Amino acid sequence: MNEKQKIINLIVEKFFYEGIAGKLTMDELASELKISKKTIYKHFPSKEALISDMVKNFTEKIKDRIETMLKTNDNAVVKIKNLIAILGAVASKVSDQWLFALRNYYPDIWKYIDNFRQQMVIKNITKIIEQGKKESLIIDAPPQIMINTFIGAVRNVVTPDFILNNNFSIQQAMGYTLQIFFNGILTEKGRKLYKKSMVKDEYENNFITL
Repeated sequence: MNEKQKIINLIVEKFFYEGIAGKLTMDELASELKISKKTIYKHFPSKEALISDMVKNFTEKIKDRIETMLKTNDNAVVKIKNLIAILGAVASKVSDQWLFALRNYYPDIWKYIDNFRQQMVIKNITKIIEQGKKESLIIDAPPQIMINTFIGAVRNVVTPDFILNNNFSIQQAMGYTLQIFFNGILTEKGRKLYKKSMVKDEYENNFITL
């Protein structure tokens, strides 16, 4: 593992679990990490650059995990369950404070995350929907409407304002949104299969490793 990746790995706990403290300086970060500030600046010219690289590293791992899961021979219902488990694990890793601070202090990084989740949804949910329709597990409705409905739900529910005003955690907001959406597009056959497949698999307790 190279030096840059080690810095990202060391600092991820502070950012993902404790939130991003807007007043935290690079001197304090260096002290926390027990390395020199010069070493940090060698790879990251600013705290924003460090957070940006960490977020991109994190989202790439999410993307790889989802794409690997979608390449399996499982039916669409199992893939839906696995997708919910993966995204639930991601949500559980991110503190509410992290979400609020990110939007307030680093709007460009927040925009990157919003674009990432939109692109991820369009590409990967479309694949599951197309497979599910062929398997008669998902209703025969226009994919574009289903996709845009999901994007709208995520953008309006999994946000700092909604979470703050409605007393939900990120994990709860994500979990309910996914379950309501997928239950809505499943056929009767798909819902029955979903209920029967309530068996834990490798994705349910396997957090994204940074």
